[in-house]
Amino acid sequence: MPPQGPELRDIHVPHVPWWPLAPGSWVLLVLVVALLMLAAWAWHRRVRRRRYINHVLAELYAARARHDVDGDNAAFAASAHQLVRRVARARDAQSVTFAAEAWRAALAAMAPKRDVSRLATLGDVMYRPRAPLDIDAVTADVDGWVRDVLARAGKPARGRSHAPS
Repeated sequence: MPPQGPELRDIHVPHVPWWPLAPGSWVLLVLVVALLMLAAWAWHRRVRRRRYINHVLAELYAARARHDVDGDNAAFAASAHQLVRRVARARDAQSVTFAAEAWRAALAAMAPKRDVSRLATLGDVMYRPRAPLDIDAVTADVDGWVRDVLARAGKPARGRSHAPS
């Protein structure tokens, strides 16, 4: 019996080697490597910043531990005040020359979302040994303020860099 149509052969896909890669694959590979390097850099920077902040706050927690032993409010206030001044100087060098309301305004400008009323009074409390001081609240305020200020360290301050005279 004669065939009804043309004789068909099986389809054979030619062997395409995976190497060398096509130009689009190279572009995709370069983009993936660049994104991975950027993510690793950002992660490393974040870890380094957190480590630095925790190192700075270790002084606050050491002062807190000393206060738990000796109960000296003035010494704790002096340590906390010194820490706040040092962090403020790192953010704005002129802020440490301020006093009273100018100091309060400088603290508020560095961490606008924080209540800085307790931080601003630390300078007075450290000279009065019998002054009442809520150690838990001051520790939380200093911790939060330092974290906010050091987290914003690379960003410029809004408005003026110093408080009004």
